[in-house]
Amino acid sequence: MPNKELLRIANSVVKIPDDYELTIEDYLESEKAEGEAIFLWTDKKRDEAISVHLDAQGNLTYLSIDRQEKEPAAIAMDEVEKRKCAELFLCTHYPDAWKDLTFSKTKKLSHADRFYYEQIVMGLPLEHAGCYMDIDSLGEVVTFSSSYKGVRRIPEIPSTQISKEKLKEHIGHALQFRLKIHLLHSEIHDVEQGGLYLVYEPNAVFQKYRAADLCPETKMSSDEGEGETYVPLRTFSLKKVRRDLGIAEVVGITENLEMIREVDMGKERGIVWRDRNWQVMEKDLSMDGFFRRQTEDTVKAFVSKRSGKVRSFIWFMERKGDRQLTREECYTIAIEFLEWVIPEYFGFLQLTVPKAGDENEEQENWDDDIDDDIKEAFVFTAHNGHGIPVDSIVTVTVNRTTGLVDYYNGPDFDSEQLQQLPIKPALTEERAKEIFMSHLDFELKWDHNYGEEESDTLVYRLCDVKSRTPIRYIDAITGEVRHWKRNP
Repeated sequence: MPNKELLRIANSVVKIPDDYELTIEDYLESEKAEGEAIFLWTDKKRDEAISVHLDAQGNLTYLSIDRQEKEPAAIAMDEVEKRKCAELFLCTHYPDAWKDLTFSKTKKLSHADRFYYEQIVMGLPLEHAGCYMDIDSLGEVVTFSSSYKGVRRIPEIPSTQISKEKLKEHIGHALQFRLKIHLLHSEIHDVEQGGLYLVYEPNAVFQKYRAADLCPETKMSSDEGEGETYVPLRTFSLKKVRRDLGIAEVVGITENLEMIREVDMGKERGIVWRDRNWQVMEKDLSMDGFFRRQTEDTVKAFVSKRSGKVRSFIWFMERKGDRQLTREECYTIAIEFLEWVIPEYFGFLQLTVPKAGDENEEQENWDDDIDDDIKEAFVFTAHNGHGIPVDSIVTVTVNRTTGLVDYYNGPDFDSEQLQQLPIKPALTEERAKEIFMSHLDFELKWDHNYGEEESDTLVYRLCDVKSRTPIRYIDAITGEVRHWKRNP
């Protein structure tokens, strides 16, 4: 379909306010020649946006309307009325969907109700074969996401299924735990108050088994960190005086930079600086052009609202100097930086030395475009001072030509709370295993396998017997099961 026609269809999906500006207009091609058109309209003054995605035939695949809070409806729609709005929208864009899709469930969100329509086989929805819609109190569709491409071939149904008892016995033999400290969130985990918890972490959380033959879809692993070594940090006699540091001082902001935006990100503030003389070279509405305008020659930082301290920053603006620092010299700079910026955490950090061949893995994870020739990345793991690891990673990347820190990602937990945690578990690992097994159950689901020939396989997923969500941890102090509030 011609690009102009795709743009016309996108404009017809939802009314675009006159003061919105077309920010992204991109037409992508895939290896399977399916193609996708992506459009984004924004109102920068009010920080609002409307996003529309179409396939190559002009079918709507995604819609997102992100606007400031509206005036509450005098009489908010109930769930039945919202569902009617969802089904009217679905009929408008996919009139043939009713013969393939079935309403399956509703999920309550903070701002809307989400309605799922899926292809059902054996009473279970096929993965990524339907769509969902978020309907707000006014009956407006604020989100639509579809992976529906017509009826999917009915998958092979196993003639026999492994019993839950046999599967439970298998899990019991392979089950292992690691004693760790995790930061749990009340919005995600089944805890009254978010914070650090001493827990037993099972190696069987997201494990799935083929229902027909007990064959695991993923390997149950207990070798986390295998081959890695940990080096205590040496302390320096710092020349820098420890005091309350300003944001600009920690990040390294200079006079040639100006703040171009600040964004409320919940518990943090996002701040972006850019060179005062930067100018956009051309009006490029592609996705690449959009991200270039958002990141080119910028410095980005995330600041904790609670403490006012910098939690993370990254320099996208290139800095080059005349120095030729060794990795050891860069390491000295990195740990001096940590002792300067987060002295209260310094005693709980240790350098992670990866096994041979994985030296650049962590750096590649956070930015594939980093020039390895001029940067040295160091990864530090946390512990409680008594041998129990904390599930938190600190990363510092030093520029070898300038001696400056170009990337820093700090701890995400409270050091004072860490010191108040018990240093020994109140129950044994054996008892944790008993608790886990007594709460363990399984659910059948269709697992979609991607590849040259896509297919669906019937699998068992591990879950808590009451919540039906994955058992993430066993509390090492109280013995309580810590599971997710809802399925991922």
